[in-house]
Amino acid sequence: MMRRRTRRNRPSESTSQTWTSVFHDRPGSRDAGLSFDAVIRVEWHHSPQGPTNPDARHAASRAARHLVEKQLSSESVLRVAAAEQELAAALRDQLPFTRDGVELLNISATLRVDDDAAEGARLMERARHEFELDEMDRRQARARVEFLRNELLANPSAARLYALIQSSPRLGGPPEGSDPEDLVRQIHEWHPDSRWVLVARTLHTFVNKLSEDNARDFLKILGSAMTTLGHRRLAEEISAAEEAE
Repeated sequence: MMRRRTRRNRPSESTSQTWTSVFHDRPGSRDAGLSFDAVIRVEWHHSPQGPTNPDARHAASRAARHLVEKQLSSESVLRVAAAEQELAAALRDQLPFTRDGVELLNISATLRVDDDAAEGARLMERARHEFELDEMDRRQARARVEFLRNELLANPSAARLYALIQSSPRLGGPPEGSDPEDLVRQIHEWHPDSRWVLVARTLHTFVNKLSEDNARDFLKILGSAMTTLGHRRLAEEISAAEEAE
């Protein structure tokens, strides 16, 4: 609940008379759902330009609250002293400030944060840090995949040379303990221009262009050829692929 206290510095009702209002508020911070505890003091008088606002006391407090909230929304509850300093500097730059028939001459605020809010902010900060570490791991993983694809898979000669040097902790590389010769062999096998990849791609394209019945007939012919050449297990795999379709 907000409490306001207003007093007059002089008994005059003229527009030059200065008034002081003090109230309590809980302006939000940049930490989602967490607020500062603030005691706000505002000095004001009626705007010389008029017209006189009969609700001037509330208008002055409301305008001061909006200025304080705007600045503190970018501050963390973990840095109370810094938030007070930044708030004071920002308010000095904006005063005097006129709105709704009142002119704000000076605003000051004393901030504090309860233990629960501070602990909540620490938990959120830790979560943000963990998220940033996870995102960094994902970027490094993407960089390693891109490096392996663009540098090693595209050029088996480069793969052989890379296997002979110490891998970069940032670029990554083959798992520790892997066999360089086996790595190069696999890269040669899976190179886009290797013979078996070209044959597999051609067969895949050819089978996709056949009707369902013709595709089955072709697989039967291929299986028979493998059996004739002594590759019975491969023929069985072809037969299993045909039945799976």
